[in-house]
Amino acid sequence: MTRQLELLDQLVSNGRDEFTFTDAKVALGVSTPATANALRQLAAKGLVDRLARGHYAIRPLGSLGTSATTEDLNAAVGAVFEGRSHRIAYLSALSELGLTSHPVRTVYVACTHQVRFTAVGRRPLRSVLEKPGTIHLEADEVGSSWRSTLERALFESALRLDLTGSVERLVEALAAGSRDANPGRIVRLAEAFGDRGRAAERRLASLAHWLNLPLAIDPVVDRGKPIIRLDPRDDHIEWADSRFRVAWNVNVDELRAVVEN
Repeated sequence: MTRQLELLDQLVSNGRDEFTFTDAKVALGVSTPATANALRQLAAKGLVDRLARGHYAIRPLGSLGTSATTEDLNAAVGAVFEGRSHRIAYLSALSELGLTSHPVRTVYVACTHQVRFTAVGRRPLRSVLEKPGTIHLEADEVGSSWRSTLERALFESALRLDLTGSVERLVEALAAGSRDANPGRIVRLAEAFGDRGRAAERRLASLAHWLNLPLAIDPVVDRGKPIIRLDPRDDHIEWADSRFRVAWNVNVDELRAVVEN
């Protein structure tokens, strides 16, 4: 165990809080099986956390029994997606920005490449393929990772309701973040994503207008095109917003209750 502790001491001394299997093998100077055994022992004692295959994080003092992703999602995702253009997005971005009242267990990451990882630490991973041209559009560099800005998180949640969970969850985030959001940034995002982006902009505009939320966006609506759905997965129409031509699948009063609570 002494050599294993020396490994961690060496990494910490060099300012590292995450490392790879290869890093450990080189530092220990032992075989692949011996390295794997050493890392298993460190993980069993709660001194390291396995983020994904071949990627590990050193456990912060005083946090035994918790996952490294609970402590610092940015560092954990940055280690797993090292060398890949990526962004912490969707529900994970909303959660990290403090826009959700319930914890989000799944880690949502947009990436320009397909990955085989299925988890980050002890949390399941949902990786979403995205084009290089938009991956860092309205994204902040946070430590060793990237994360959607407030505006991008709200916009992409309206763009992909299947990755947001429900309209209610989008409304909860919009109510929490609309006062601080820059409408101009959302408009620019809508332009960058074409018809899909303009549909997301209209969803946000419709929700903000009828729920009296302070997000001043007023997209141009082409009256010659079909009405869009608030949630594309749901064919039920509870009410139709004629101003922004958005068919709501949820009662207006029910969503106002979400805002008020």
